Amino acid sequence: MGTTRTSGNKSPEKKHVPERTCISCREVKSKREMVRLVRTPDGIFVDESGKMSGRGAYLCKTKNCWEAGLKGNRLEQVLRTRITTEDRKKLELYQNRL
Repeated sequence: MGTTRTSGNKSPEKKHVPERTCISCREVKSKREMVRLVRTPDGIFVDESGKMSGRGAYLCKTKNCWEAGLKGNRLEQVLRTRITTEDRKKLELYQNRL
């Protein structure tokens, strides 16, 4: 007599949800709940699509995390670059929209 494999539970499989860690508060959340910052040869940009090529870092969508992330040099360490005054202004403008 052979054994037959049947799934007792016919529910659909759960889809994998990518998770990322905020560089400011170190909280792990789903990728869609975070904002990605990306370093490219042209500078640092907010990557709203989450698909730009380049070295990335994630911040929560809260002003507290953005203030802490832009305040020190943590973002520079994670992106492995110096943040120019122009890039910092762009990021602060985005932060003010939150």
